[in-house]
Amino acid sequence: MAEPFVSPIPVPKVFPWQQGVLQQLQIAWSAERFPHALLLQGAEGLGKQHLAAWLAAAVLCDNSKPTLRVCGACASCLLINAHSHPDLLWVAPEESKQQISVEQVRAATARLTQTSYRQGYKVAVIEPAHLMTASAANSLLKTLEEPTPRSALILVTSQPSSLLPTVRSRCQKIVVQRPQTSEALAWLQAETGVVAGPQLLEFAGRAPLRAVELAQGRFEQLDSDMQRAVSQLASGGTDVTQVAAEWAKDGLIERLNWLDLWLTSTARTLIGGTADLFTFPARSAHLPSLPPTLNISALYSLVDQIRALKAQLARTALQRELAVEAVLIPLLQMLTPASTGR
Repeated sequence: MAEPFVSPIPVPKVFPWQQGVLQQLQIAWSAERFPHALLLQGAEGLGKQHLAAWLAAAVLCDNSKPTLRVCGACASCLLINAHSHPDLLWVAPEESKQQISVEQVRAATARLTQTSYRQGYKVAVIEPAHLMTASAANSLLKTLEEPTPRSALILVTSQPSSLLPTVRSRCQKIVVQRPQTSEALAWLQAETGVVAGPQLLEFAGRAPLRAVELAQGRFEQLDSDMQRAVSQLASGGTDVTQVAAEWAKDGLIERLNWLDLWLTSTARTLIGGTADLFTFPARSAHLPSLPPTLNISALYSLVDQIRALKAQLARTALQRELAVEAVLIPLLQMLTPASTGR
């Protein structure tokens, strides 16, 4: 059987907001009840991949008894640091491909049934698990139902509902939660040296690792560009075609994320009847006033359309400019309801 494509593993690391999960697994390990199959789930940007790498390293560490830990100095830890541990497989989509194939999963599960090279555990990590094909996911079932002793399978996903129910039900679910805002902001400052505001963290979905990517002025630039574009659309200073062409060239997903959060915040504000201006959360009001007759259902329909477009962009190739225009036209109609769309 062909060897699976093995991706370089992330740096094994446990973040502060993962300590509760770690303690839960350490207790199970000390009691010799460590699960043979873990489903590590949570939003993007919470460090699940690093935690999975740490767990794999700890399970394989020569000094992890009785406490699950990564000593960093034993032969196993040195092999992991060199990305050459023979009993660890990190299975990801092959280069230039968007899914994990059945051949990859079959090769990985076959390795789990074989004798360990170092006479210890064998570990396979599949990440992101929701990108397995249906055949690949089905091929896991025998391994999940009849695990080999001293083997561990770790599935990592931000979309657990996309996995087969039969796969989910046979794994122990471990949920990585978002940290509290104060904890995340403190970590972000320590990591980057930047004092970030809550609006950046909110834009990042309260996911600290996503926030790190935006903390060096990138978020402020995006926010400024988006406010300018929306204001110019509303005032007639630009048209849908021009804005769509600009957005399609650069940072489209982040722009759609901005629109998503902005519009959902707007809807909550309007439902609460607390303001007649809508703007990005925690920012000064720079954007145009909403019409008093705004249709909340239409606003939420637009949010659904934006989210569907984000999902499509992740899966398929689209004519981006046309797809963005299809979002901007109803947005413009909301901003200028008396117009027929410019």
